Amino acid sequence: MPSISELSEFYKPVSKAQQANHRLMLVVAMDEDLGVTVARQLAHIDTSCLWVDVLPELHSMSHSLAPGHQFIHGTQTNQHLGTSNQYVVYCAHRGFNASALCALSGTIVGGGVLILLVPVLAQWPANFDSQLQSFGQNAAKPYSYFVKWWMQQFSHPAVYTLQDPMFVCHQVKRHTSLPLFFDIRPSLSQPTKDQHAIIRRLSGAYHHQERRVFNLSAHRGRGKSACLGWLIKALGTVQLGPVLVTAPSKRALGTLVQTAKPTLVKFYALDALLTQLPKAAMLIIDEAAAIPLSQLAKLMAHYGLVVLSSTQDGYEGSGQGYRLKLPRVIEALGLDCEMLKLTQPMRWQAKDPLEHFIRSSFLCDVNIDVSTQVPTVDIGLPLSYTQMSGATLALNTDLLKQVYALLMLAHYQTTPQDLRLLLDHPQHQIMLCYQGSNLVALAWVSTEGGLNADLAQHIALGKRRIQGHLLAQILTQQAGFPEACVLLSWRIQRLVVLPSLQSNGFGSALLNHLYETAQEAKVDFVGASFAANSGTLAFWLSNQYQVAWLGLRADAATGLNSVQVIRSISPSAHRLSGQLNHHLSGYLLFGGNLWFQCVSKNTLQAIKANCAMNTAPALDHEQKQRLLKLLAMGQAGFSGPLHIMYQQLRTEAHKRQVMHAAQNNSNKALQQGVRQLALSLLESPSDQ
Repeated sequence: MPSISELSEFYKPVSKAQQANHRLMLVVAMDEDLGVTVARQLAHIDTSCLWVDVLPELHSMSHSLAPGHQFIHGTQTNQHLGTSNQYVVYCAHRGFNASALCALSGTIVGGGVLILLVPVLAQWPANFDSQLQSFGQNAAKPYSYFVKWWMQQFSHPAVYTLQDPMFVCHQVKRHTSLPLFFDIRPSLSQPTKDQHAIIRRLSGAYHHQERRVFNLSAHRGRGKSACLGWLIKALGTVQLGPVLVTAPSKRALGTLVQTAKPTLVKFYALDALLTQLPKAAMLIIDEAAAIPLSQLAKLMAHYGLVVLSSTQDGYEGSGQGYRLKLPRVIEALGLDCEMLKLTQPMRWQAKDPLEHFIRSSFLCDVNIDVSTQVPTVDIGLPLSYTQMSGATLALNTDLLKQVYALLMLAHYQTTPQDLRLLLDHPQHQIMLCYQGSNLVALAWVSTEGGLNADLAQHIALGKRRIQGHLLAQILTQQAGFPEACVLLSWRIQRLVVLPSLQSNGFGSALLNHLYETAQEAKVDFVGASFAANSGTLAFWLSNQYQVAWLGLRADAATGLNSVQVIRSISPSAHRLSGQLNHHLSGYLLFGGNLWFQCVSKNTLQAIKANCAMNTAPALDHEQKQRLLKLLAMGQAGFSGPLHIMYQQLRTEAHKRQVMHAAQNNSNKALQQGVRQLALSLLESPSDQ
């Protein structure tokens, strides 16, 4: 990797990059406060700079910087998608989120610089940041195999490193006003040929008031927002009706507003738009992939002409779930959809070094040629299995690329941060399935549960929530069974089979092997949580898994409720599975017509049929009282126990109160009234 020892050495490559409208990354590897001082030298002029995760006490320096400088937390990344910055300063000393870095690098215009502040490179992998802490690594011996692996990708022409802290200290003092860069704000004077074609097509649709959804899709930096701004400007004097604009954040509309003129942009915040549904001749939804599919469906159903704009990179919100699930939603609404694409970069030039580095170093472009990976299928050929930790996988880049490509093929929400999770989380492992020498399937498994009873009870009451343990916490908090957090479990996060080999039994064989391995490891149960569709559910049920719970709300990425399944191993898990199944049956009987509009009839029927096959003893009085107590005393799991409470009520007024709260189960005031009623029922059951 190109290394420099003083800031002035960066002037020549940056000047050359600016002349080509290309972008670079400078890694400043030293103490954080000194790194921030260096960053100030790089971006001190009157230009746009986004500072990410800089220490709060350093925000005081903002008064000495130009108005174009903003300070944000990494969690605010989605609010800045679509904006343009000359510089982004990302501080990775206390946390390094790969997805946030990828997304924010896309806001940098041609000629700009991504400035990454990190510890001294030799020390960075052992830096105990917020991610390693959330993964449960030992604070005394932390290690990021992901950081170590990613640093090996720095041998790229886009990357320069500055890592001699003692020498740099003198350089900073000696060059406190060194004007390294000039302002290269992008020119947005006129549309490209591709943008002209899209503007003409959308203008025609507007004039003819076509009832159609247009899906404008492109990799980031292709000028989607600018194109839509020019469209609004072109339609500004037409009297057919207003063009409304919405987005997850108004801040992200800077480029659209710039090309359209501020007075022409009629922006509605998303929540206000969904509530008011004002009249419009066209609705433009920018950064649509960051909006839940259920909300997009409501808007598309109401407005006749809708333009959705999104990136193909999957960094925002719902990621690739938007790309994979949106056509099904549009088809269900009976609408026509037309795809629009932009291929020529606008925010930077083609063959941009930084974009190539980001996409290649985070494996965004890896793929498996499914037509040649396994030329023939020989069902009789034996399968072999390899269990592997992230630490081991990080040592084999070729295998890591195969694994990550399979994950991206199979799942709509695979993001760059998943790469870090896979390599760094000590409770995660990969089970690889081979036919001969060919990798044909894999399972990504996380170890959950094994918590003490007191913590599990606090989770059930909604007073605690811990990182990870997704399935165990759903069964504890939503279903109300703390045993799920006490027992040791394996959750199958992803189960992937090469598309060309699906429906040949490879997935079932891998599941069986995982179950046998879990038995040997003294795990209590194996389970999964996934979007509730009849095909996927049928696969799990055919492999001896039982339905344990059904989520109340549709997922933002899939538009479907989640369903949880488990396969018991220990006697304790068998008891838990039977109790959950009985509880679920009553839950569905009570709320089936209230809460599950996004669940298909076939899926609901399959879940109910699975419950009916339960041979375990029904919930006894003690179990019902325990669930009722969780309802009365807890702060979560509201809807689950309502069927038990409803059966014990004797007055019609109280039954109506419970039904009203069930119909509006997100209303905190109604919840509190029902919880008080449950408490009184526990104290004086005969009075209700």
